[in-house]
Amino acid sequence: MDSGKRLMVYMLGGFEMYFDGAPIQLKKKLTAKPLLLLQLLLNNREAGVSRRTVIEALYGEETQIDTANSLNATVSQLRRILKETRLPQENYIHVRMDRYFFESSFLTWVDTEAVTVLRQEADLASGDQRLELLYQICDLYHGRFLPELDGEIWVEIARADYQRLYRDSLNEICNSLKERGAYDEILRLTGVAAKVFPFDEWQVWQQECLVHQGRIKEAYELYRQVEKLYLTELDAPPPERMRSRFRNPEKEPWRKAENIGAVRRWLRDSDLDGPYCIPFPSFLYMYSLITRLNSITDTPFCLLLCTLSISDGRTNPTAREYHAAMEQLEGVLEKSLRWEDVFTRYSRSQFLVTLLGASEENSGVVANRIRQRFGDLIGERRLRLDCQVMRAEELMTEKKKPEA
Repeated sequence: MDSGKRLMVYMLGGFEMYFDGAPIQLKKKLTAKPLLLLQLLLNNREAGVSRRTVIEALYGEETQIDTANSLNATVSQLRRILKETRLPQENYIHVRMDRYFFESSFLTWVDTEAVTVLRQEADLASGDQRLELLYQICDLYHGRFLPELDGEIWVEIARADYQRLYRDSLNEICNSLKERGAYDEILRLTGVAAKVFPFDEWQVWQQECLVHQGRIKEAYELYRQVEKLYLTELDAPPPERMRSRFRNPEKEPWRKAENIGAVRRWLRDSDLDGPYCIPFPSFLYMYSLITRLNSITDTPFCLLLCTLSISDGRTNPTAREYHAAMEQLEGVLEKSLRWEDVFTRYSRSQFLVTLLGASEENSGVVANRIRQRFGDLIGERRLRLDCQVMRAEELMTEKKKPEA
């Protein structure tokens, strides 16, 4: 074995091969069967892969072909592909007892094999040694396993295993760092994770860290971004654990003031200039406060529902279809509303606005201004903005005043 050179294989986040520090250029597409075979064998380098598993992975339901001859041809093609690279001239693909192996005379390192071994070592370790091994796992995990091969059954199974290994390792690291109060480090690690897996709720960790550090504005803005992401991509609300932060602030351990001056400083630093797009849970609190104010003082207010639709009347828009338009509409609302008005994303194609102190007539003027500005902004695109106004009297019809 030539100990001075080695093959480095990366499959987490994309497929790349390096020999002696230089990249290996493969002339076939990554979805070609010879390269599928190469990736399958590299992912199971030590144990090898049975002939049956190889056939199922490469040919699946292709029952009309001669799988034996096709597999032999695929192996021959793979050997030719590897021969055309800068790798040393070797056989590489070996068959023993009906199992297929990738073998070389030089050291071969594969990232998926490395993270698996690291996790096994971590499970036998404790304390700082275990934490260091878990850190190494997270450092090696650069993204989904073979992202180019979505839909391949064996890839999806292996991908889920590696993702679970990464998730469990990172959660354990974060719990350990939380005990030490290392919130900045948690923010760094989960920031990377949230980019790779935006719907795995890593933002919950981020929100908790920001809140513990008293960075309320940033926690608020993070929630807004996550709310927008979930509504746009999934047409669903953010994780319950994030929403509960706004419902139960009294449970936060950092919320303790030495005197009224500290409270004043906190309120000043946390002030959100309006008009401002607030998270939906906060909007519900605001609406409840306004309705109570109305019941006591008869202060007028209106609700304004702004809905984007396609001008031909088609409903149920796709998640991405309105994303850019919703961003533009949010900007229009910020410029068209008053300081005391607040609004929220109600769905992936709707904003809900409270107009405090506004009559129905004034609200209609605001709605027309919003429609006009939005129309001027988007030009001839096939989009329509509908604005519906509801008066306080209608909203309060079924709301009973508390008994004296």
